[in-house]
Amino acid sequence: MLEVVFSDSIKGSMKAAKNYDGKNMLSGTVGYIGKKPKKAELRRLYEGKAIGGSSSDVVNIGFNLDIGDISGEIDGKERKDIFRKLWRRYSFDNSEMEIFFKSQKQDIIKLKDEANSGKTIRIWKSNVPYSICGFYYVSYLLKDIDCDIRVVELPEYEIISEKETVFYSSWGEVPAGKLHEFIPLEKKLSISDKKIISAQWKALIQENSPLRTNLNGRLISVPENFYDPIIIDNIPENKFIMARFIGKLLGEYRLGVADSWYALRIEKMIEDNLLFIVEDKDKSHPYSKVLKKKK
Repeated sequence: MLEVVFSDSIKGSMKAAKNYDGKNMLSGTVGYIGKKPKKAELRRLYEGKAIGGSSSDVVNIGFNLDIGDISGEIDGKERKDIFRKLWRRYSFDNSEMEIFFKSQKQDIIKLKDEANSGKTIRIWKSNVPYSICGFYYVSYLLKDIDCDIRVVELPEYEIISEKETVFYSSWGEVPAGKLHEFIPLEKKLSISDKKIISAQWKALIQENSPLRTNLNGRLISVPENFYDPIIIDNIPENKFIMARFIGKLLGEYRLGVADSWYALRIEKMIEDNLLFIVEDKDKSHPYSKVLKKKK
């Protein structure tokens, strides 16, 4: 069974889940920030069991395909330009970029090789745009390969007890030891469904819009200012720190929009004189600017 995920962090969690051993983790050296949790709390934190199989049977198709040009090669110049645009605030250099894309390409090759060899492909999909786009892309990539594809879709919420309900937006919010609990949700992707999804991705390639998003359960092309109303509606009247503002948007809306995309659009608003910089407290931090709305 080859597990397919759509981000590096979820890939790490899935690798841990393949051979999860909470007892050994609990008995090992654990560091804490603040007060050490009680034993019962620690047991609850590390409880869980393994999915099974090898930790090497995990691939990440994490190209953030909800953003930018998708008309060319998945690791071509257009996609690299998008990542440079998104990552320019951080200290990533060209060599790190090449390592990232090389790793992604290796995972694509592994996915196709395993599908051709007859191994079952299991896709872990959520309803955030980058995950749906990844799912569509993988279906398109495997459209001519006769292979067994299973899909585990993340539910919107899980009822833990009468007093506790957990809401999810991405698989990254599920601890590694808990991933096995969602396997009963696995469904086989039919040949006809694969063809339909592949055709929809082909149409999105032809449209090649700046963004793609999930609107009422349907993946559609949208303009680059699609999320701007959310930003504008939440801009405080008084000055604010960019990092806290982006954190508020991520926490309250949980749309799966990358913080770097919000930052990109905020910078465009500064350029368009909708916002201005009051102070840049720490130039080494990408979101340290203090901003204020233009009157």
